Amino acid sequence: MIEGNFSTQTYRKHQEKLFELVRMPDVSDATVEQAISYMCEVVADMLEVDTVSIWHFDETQHSISCQVAYSKDKGISKPALTVYRQDAPVYFDALCTNRVLLFENVRTHEWVKNLYQQYFVEGQRVYSMLDAPIFADGQARGVICCETYELRKWTYVEELIVSTLADFVAILYSRLERQSVEQHIARLAYTDELTGLMNKNAFIERVDRMRDELDHHLGSLIYVRIDEFRSVEDALGSEKANQLIQEIANRLQLVVDPAMLARSSQSGFVVWTPYGDRIKAYGIADMLCETVTNEPFTVDELDVVLTMSAFISIEDKTRSTLEMIHTTRIAASHHHVQRGGIIFYEEKMGEKATARLTLEMNLRKGLALNEFALYYQPKIDGSTGQLNGFEGLMRWIHPEKGLIPPLDFIPLAESTGVIIALEEWALEEACRQLNAWHASGRTYHLALNLSARHFLSEGVVEKFARVVESMGVCPNYLTFEITESVGMENQQHVIERFIAFRKQGFSISIDDFGTGFSAFVYLKHYPIHEIKIDRQFIQATENDPTGNVIVQSIIELARGLGLKTVCEGIETTEQHDALRLLGCDEMQGYYFSRPLAIDELEVWIEAYNNENKDSLR
Repeated sequence: MIEGNFSTQTYRKHQEKLFELVRMPDVSDATVEQAISYMCEVVADMLEVDTVSIWHFDETQHSISCQVAYSKDKGISKPALTVYRQDAPVYFDALCTNRVLLFENVRTHEWVKNLYQQYFVEGQRVYSMLDAPIFADGQARGVICCETYELRKWTYVEELIVSTLADFVAILYSRLERQSVEQHIARLAYTDELTGLMNKNAFIERVDRMRDELDHHLGSLIYVRIDEFRSVEDALGSEKANQLIQEIANRLQLVVDPAMLARSSQSGFVVWTPYGDRIKAYGIADMLCETVTNEPFTVDELDVVLTMSAFISIEDKTRSTLEMIHTTRIAASHHHVQRGGIIFYEEKMGEKATARLTLEMNLRKGLALNEFALYYQPKIDGSTGQLNGFEGLMRWIHPEKGLIPPLDFIPLAESTGVIIALEEWALEEACRQLNAWHASGRTYHLALNLSARHFLSEGVVEKFARVVESMGVCPNYLTFEITESVGMENQQHVIERFIAFRKQGFSISIDDFGTGFSAFVYLKHYPIHEIKIDRQFIQATENDPTGNVIVQSIIELARGLGLKTVCEGIETTEQHDALRLLGCDEMQGYYFSRPLAIDELEVWIEAYNNENKDSLR
């Protein structure tokens, strides 16, 4: 094409059409393909060339493949052509850096002379070529390739036109990629990646819209959850557990419309039903649980049997969908949920949850404001009646509610982790009191309860050792009472922890002994110092002759293993006398004293010692 013959009118006509394409509202693979096909025709017309093709780089820029080609003879086509960097490395480098590439004779040019017979769209017919690389987002994404069957000396105007058109293509590619990223982000925001189901966000939006449309109709929301899934994951590993979740999702989709189903937690799913009737909602929940778990799940060669529980919230128009999901979670946190259970949310559950949260906040606040105190219950030598020491028991003295019973706050402290801070405070308080007693010449021993959570936590032994050392207390005067159930957690780990405590000089007592089915089996393996016989056996000694037999057996077994026995819960003279005859080493209970604050305890100590002065001589 000669510059003097260039048609301004033709250029403007094509320019307007190209701007229209670039601004098109809906960008998709199909519309971009149509646009670049049209652009090939435009370039061929404006530059009066024989063929125009558009090529794309692969992700590594090691090859370019033809996407669409136009020739005056054949029109639009999609030839299966790919050029590789190794066949023309200098040409590829130039495509990645140059604005335009001019080739008056491809048959003699060093960069491409070995390519034209095999790769150019019209093969041996091509003589001249003008390339305009397509740059998008800072890198070469492809190239517009213009070819003629006659030798051609390219002009500056032609270079300008083809490079401008390459920019138009780049804009389309950028829009397409940006839209693809936005769609991907939207999928991430509204789709559960593991199962392909809606996630909670998408579910809430969809159900909210549906509830607005069905304003006079009630439905229900069901939260279904695999029971004890964390244990399953621990046994199988995360990858196999994820496979289980995918299979559960597949089974759910066989009986639930996926448009009403979402994954809402690690092993939980939410389902919306059009039934606001409790009987129908219960039937749907029961069917879901049964359908999903009636057949075992195969993981490798292992058959995994699961159970599923359901928690139902009947629609309340005053609650949003998010709030309804929350109410099912409240039902799921109910303390008496059985495996495979189906529970309806009740208003009182929300009230209990609020009270529990309030108590937890007050618990943390109370610890910070020093509202806790240690009360002490005496431990008496079984044969001499001498006062040996005490068990330190935590008490919460609330400024408004007064003395809060341990059963009201200890379980909450354990479930929330506050128990660790409480027990660390109790240890420091116990050390201060031991120092005071020992300074006055009274070498009492002191026992403290230690929760399973704290006992099994990392670094607890070293931490306790640092506390007693910093406070100048000999660890031999401290005993930590561990519930018997802790021994069932992980036997080797528990033994190692007992050994670590013993090496530091602390004593270990097994509390509530006799309630675990393997208690007698593991006694010989555990490096402990004493056992506290559960109070249910002590209370049976009065009315049930077999109670004496059980207690006597435990005492004799402990004596044979070199362990001290402590009998707690002694309330009557008959119990005291019977246990003394049975050879119990140490006694504790309301028969001697209830747990006392330190001021009351000091009065009791003086009275007890005076009363028993003669018998102790």
